[in-house]
Amino acid sequence: MGTTAGAGADVARRAGAVVTSATAFAEYAAGGRARRTEIVVSAHEREGVPDHYGRIFYQAILAAIDVAARAEDPAAVLADVVAEAETAGVSGQPRAYEEVAAGFLAWWRKAKLTAVDCGATILRVDGLELTVAPHLAVRGRSGGLQVVLFHLKEAPLTRDGANAALRLLAVCAADLLPGAEPLVVDVRRAREYRLSRGTNLDNLDAWLAAEAAAYTAHWHSTAS
Repeated sequence: MGTTAGAGADVARRAGAVVTSATAFAEYAAGGRARRTEIVVSAHEREGVPDHYGRIFYQAILAAIDVAARAEDPAAVLADVVAEAETAGVSGQPRAYEEVAAGFLAWWRKAKLTAVDCGATILRVDGLELTVAPHLAVRGRSGGLQVVLFHLKEAPLTRDGANAALRLLAVCAADLLPGAEPLVVDVRRAREYRLSRGTNLDNLDAWLAAEAAAYTAHWHSTAS
């Protein structure tokens, strides 16, 4: 499905291409009518605004998770960023950070993984460019590698949303971390998702290609 633009987050974008993240697209693909419209309209609002509320809401906790995954005391790292959120005065952020931190620690302690480095890439599907940048890459106890995307939202991750994100990671794996398997984690619930062995990849790719076309059309139809 689509073509990758090569490893590295600084790949030049095509003029006129519609751009979104893998996580936003996965949520769009699995969303209902109202949610899909909300995602696209919010993306328009954030365009060209680096410090937009919707762009930075989870930024600090994601940065802290990256540090915590490499720290001797990950709980202390996350406690610091939760405390900072409590004094920042951003509506909803303290509770969100508390739940994300608690869920991440529950998952991390059980999974017993080691953080490793990985790349990022752009997946091009016709007129849509998807930024595929794992939130974390890990090595398991048996030596296997995984690239991970986190679902951070209050609403639980759906299976369709997980499958969309997992497939994007799989298609881009060679650029992200060769040999790595895709993993999606619904962080607040500490729940892992993997593609089932019986997944029909042709059907999944066809669905995602159709959703990419829908997102592009939706973007252009809501442009001011």
